[in-house]
Amino acid sequence: MTRTEPVATRFAEDCHAIILAGGSGTRLWPLSRTLLPKQLLVLGGASTLLQQTVARVLEIFPPDHVWVVTNEEHVFEVRKQVAVLDPALKGQILAEPLSRNTLPAIMLGLDKVVEADPKALAAVFPSDHLIRNGAAWAADLVRASELAAQKRFVTFGVRPDKPETGYGYIALGDDLGGNAYSVKGFVEKPDFLTADRFLREGTHLWNSGMFLFSAKHFLTQVARCEPVLWDWWMARDETPLVRGYRDIPDISVDYGVVEKIDNITVVRAGFEWDDLGSWEAMYRLGDKDADGNVIRGDVLALNCTGCLLISEGGKLAVSGLRDTIMVQTRDATLACPMDRVQTVRDVVAALKAEGSRLVESHVTVYRPWGNYTVLEEGPQYKIKRIQVSPGARLSSQMHHHRSEHWVVVDGTAEVEVNNEPRILVENQSVDIPKASQHRLANPGKVPLDIIEIQSGPYLEEDDIVRFDDVYGRVQK
Repeated sequence: MTRTEPVATRFAEDCHAIILAGGSGTRLWPLSRTLLPKQLLVLGGASTLLQQTVARVLEIFPPDHVWVVTNEEHVFEVRKQVAVLDPALKGQILAEPLSRNTLPAIMLGLDKVVEADPKALAAVFPSDHLIRNGAAWAADLVRASELAAQKRFVTFGVRPDKPETGYGYIALGDDLGGNAYSVKGFVEKPDFLTADRFLREGTHLWNSGMFLFSAKHFLTQVARCEPVLWDWWMARDETPLVRGYRDIPDISVDYGVVEKIDNITVVRAGFEWDDLGSWEAMYRLGDKDADGNVIRGDVLALNCTGCLLISEGGKLAVSGLRDTIMVQTRDATLACPMDRVQTVRDVVAALKAEGSRLVESHVTVYRPWGNYTVLEEGPQYKIKRIQVSPGARLSSQMHHHRSEHWVVVDGTAEVEVNNEPRILVENQSVDIPKASQHRLANPGKVPLDIIEIQSGPYLEEDDIVRFDDVYGRVQK
């Protein structure tokens, strides 16, 4: 979509965009994990879902009117991904210290919006939706801004094309013209028979989770509907919002505000939309072979039809499957019937209950300085491959419970142990005794690869005491 002057002028003057990028995407496990959720993955197209969302928003909004709200754990990866699209966005990332659902996240973004313009409109977009026909999307935003200027809270509804039980629905009221309707009510994820009736009657739209409203009017409704959140908001001059995050309610914007207020309007979307919220959606939108299979990665499929088969961890060989999902990573494999994809959340919940780390992270974990991959682990030892980006530097740190041994595989390492610096090159090594202060950096122009062998009674990532960190991760 090319930016047109009337749309750009309208939104540049009147509206800010708040992109919500803090979700965990549990229904796409095992690809989506807590530390690398679906919005940061390349699932459809050549870029991540977050990058696709930001690129679409930048067609209308100037960078200084775009705010991305994410989790503290993801802020460096989010900053890196959006900087590829526009370096000015690096300063537009807001970090939640922990997840508190969509309403607090929106209010965190509104803090910046009203600071810039107390009379501004605000548009809220999830970062993990797939949208086609950007010109129609822009036109719908213009229509929504006209309604929001009348103190209407505007949401966007999508015409159903199947009886979907994984989405919320919006009940249509009076026709207001221009594809806009008053809202009679909301229905949260109906059963199949109800969803099928909604589809046949044409009385309901899917709830897209996108909104547009007057920031001032919205905050007035928060004061009325959620007084605890309002008190937290009003105290932000004395206590920054992020400091009080642990004490506020975990509540969605739907439950906290939308379902409690009048004068709600829905704009029926003229664009194609999908939230890529399940493996069924990935199958439905994927390129299919002659047998109706969607295949990605190193997969051998014999006599299979209607399957989604993904491998990111070695050869996946399957035979005689029908309407089945199999997703394999280096450390986990999911298999389930296509019509049971909503139960993936139950799988994740069961893994959490047994304390499995498979919910949190992949074997490769990304950090602001690069990444590390766990190659092997056992009682009192762990082996990692660490890759440090050119010019990057890890924190100055120490560990209470483990010692480490580093071997340089490729590149040049700048190492400091107890204030003693040294340079290591390929095949050279160094010992890091327990409780010694140490630091690793890459002074070169190519990635630095090292093998790290940890040994000790406790090897988890929270055994790190940081003394200095260029990424601001030192606990004060």
